[in-house]
Amino acid sequence: MIFEKNVFAGFLVKGELNAAVSYLGGCGDQSELCGRYHKVFEEDKRPVYEKDAYLNEILDVYRKYYREVFYLNNNIKEAEKRMEERFGVVFGKSFTCPDIGETEEKCVFKAFNERGFSFLGGRTSGFFGPYIWSDTEKKKYDVELPDGNSEYTVMLLDGFISKSWLDYISFGMTGTGGWTDSDGIINCVKSSYDIEGEAFRVSLLKHEAQHSMDIIKFGNISSDDLEYRAKLVELIYSEQRNMLEKFLLESDNSDVKNGHALASYKIAEKFSSKTGLDFKKLASLSAKETQAVASELFFESSDEIAKKYAMK
Repeated sequence: MIFEKNVFAGFLVKGELNAAVSYLGGCGDQSELCGRYHKVFEEDKRPVYEKDAYLNEILDVYRKYYREVFYLNNNIKEAEKRMEERFGVVFGKSFTCPDIGETEEKCVFKAFNERGFSFLGGRTSGFFGPYIWSDTEKKKYDVELPDGNSEYTVMLLDGFISKSWLDYISFGMTGTGGWTDSDGIINCVKSSYDIEGEAFRVSLLKHEAQHSMDIIKFGNISSDDLEYRAKLVELIYSEQRNMLEKFLLESDNSDVKNGHALASYKIAEKFSSKTGLDFKKLASLSAKETQAVASELFFESSDEIAKKYAMK
């Protein structure tokens, strides 16, 4: 079987690490990568942050959580309980928070911030995993969206020592390339993009700018609705990459917490309904056909969203 990166990444985006490793095992040219997964997740030989032993202890709490949840398939609530217990060991007397979110805010954030790092905790698609970086550069970009042009503030982030769970379980092959704050500021993982390329212009700027616009208009919009509209924007403006194929491989409606997978599943359903094609044949649509359907679905979504959510 020939290794296809999109297929492999599709498993990982859904958190299906064992399925991804099994897929690798069927690809004869991926023995080196298979060996790496065996070493990190089966033998439990985690990477070490050698610059700071204390911070490495904190990072190790997250790494153990990743292994339990994605590789050992342990119960998520039980894995989070053990995660909290491990934080208790690391922080000792300063540890007073029985909740992981509070622990990150009061203890983990402080530990990294005091050593010159920015820290963003919380959940990404239902799972804990922090973003931790050292360098931030502020820029402004004029971004065209289906509803018009606007200027957006973009923070280019670099010097990462953690890019959350998806980057970790994929060994950096895929992961979150950016996010939008509640105030509409776009954050970009600089190393994930060629700043002059379509991926940056479309999958980062336009995707996140659409988030920013929707968050400002509809403060209580759900994650899957946000992602659905932003992914449609990617399909409208992408010319060099088959983003529809990528979204089809990521689609999954089994986890209500995974907004990306749910949005991709909704795109597959809507495209199938519009074109009369089943999921497997949708990726064969031309770029122009994909753009036309995506544009139609986007403006239909605008009407639906306006009715569904109260305007700010």
